[in-house]
Amino acid sequence: MIRTLFILLVCMLIFSGVCAAQEVPFASFERAVREEKGGFAGDKSKLSKVFQDERNRLGKDFESELWKYLGDDADKHFWIAAFLTSTSYLHGNPAMPELAFQIRTRNLKLLEGRTDNRSRGRAVSINRHLAISAKLEGKQTDAMMYRDKAEAILAKDRDGLWAYVSGQTDFSRCVYENIEGSIAMCDPNPPPKERIVSAGWMNSRALNFADPAYPAGVPKSKAGRVDVRIVTDVEGAVISAEIIRGPAELHKAAIEAAKKLRFQPTLLSDIPTKVSGWVSFDFRP
Repeated sequence: MIRTLFILLVCMLIFSGVCAAQEVPFASFERAVREEKGGFAGDKSKLSKVFQDERNRLGKDFESELWKYLGDDADKHFWIAAFLTSTSYLHGNPAMPELAFQIRTRNLKLLEGRTDNRSRGRAVSINRHLAISAKLEGKQTDAMMYRDKAEAILAKDRDGLWAYVSGQTDFSRCVYENIEGSIAMCDPNPPPKERIVSAGWMNSRALNFADPAYPAGVPKSKAGRVDVRIVTDVEGAVISAEIIRGPAELHKAAIEAAKKLRFQPTLLSDIPTKVSGWVSFDFRP
């Protein structure tokens, strides 16, 4: 009886090991993205941890399996490149700038011909990333080429695209602003600052979002959308709100509505952090 139980236990362990070994590459990560509210727009600290765990599990097969996973999905390309280079998303693993450069180059090709603001804003961000990477590699001509492409896209519709353009660290900004000159003064390890995560549009992430009532006394002709930039504290409460655009008569009501919003706390490397982003309100009488 004991011998039978022992054999059964060994078989179960072997079977579980085989199942683990046969798990589809990036299945756990894809599941995490699917289950995360907002997908890639959700908690990227958590998603990047799952990604890095899968990277470690795949070992030498990581790069080949990653390209299969990326396919022709522009969103995957955009965020995976960040997961391979941003210190906040590496979770102790070394950065892979060369692979990220290849992914971003491919990402630009996938975005060619797209005319929506989000895609064009992404193209600005990607070209900026490539310009910085090229500069750090000493490829001056390439750096200037990518810089010029980024700024040419942005110059055509700065107001429409800026909300979709990624922010930069102090170091990245310093390198980018000195593409044509020396970057000796750019400090890759500046003193730590208060961390604020950029979350993009946050309407869907609000726990209590609702379009506010139309303000009394405001003419119906002023009805429309108001966009507001917000900052939340570590507990998810809005601590700052300022108007981006929209009818002036609706500004006060939009600010008041924004300050009432509540969000789930955001963790960056398991540490609660402030979040910046935008919300929009549709005022209808």
